[in-house]
Amino acid sequence: MKKALMLGALLIPMTLPMASAATQTVELCIDEHPHRLQLEIADTFESRARGLMTRENLAEHAGMWFKYTSERPANAGFWMYNTLIPLDIAYLDSDMKIVSIITMEPCPSIDPNRCPAYRPGVPYYGAIELNKGYFERFNIGLGRKFKQCQ
Repeated sequence: MKKALMLGALLIPMTLPMASAATQTVELCIDEHPHRLQLEIADTFESRARGLMTRENLAEHAGMWFKYTSERPANAGFWMYNTLIPLDIAYLDSDMKIVSIITMEPCPSIDPNRCPAYRPGVPYYGAIELNKGYFERFNIGLGRKFKQCQ
């Protein structure tokens, strides 16, 4: 299936597999938050490009962690092309502290060029996507920190 990948403000055509390969997962916690999060790791070009595309649902305390080995610029955003569920995205600094939170709606367009980018406005090292409203429902805001669960 032909798709396009957004890198910053550029769209790059590419072919992505329809079914995702086995994905590594990790359990992360947030300071002063009672629930453990089960997160799929997206740490390769392909897994980050695929993200949560075509998923019809996401468990309440589950999501995806987009990991990068170097700082990403403030204008390098995410998009919702071919993503079916609304999501919150928390952008993280090098210490796993939340520096931006944005709610993203599915893009109904079949033209990837018509899907908006959700840019954090600050540099970041990673991002975590969870169901829409998760951060607000649990009163998790800027400055809160993700960490390995004890």
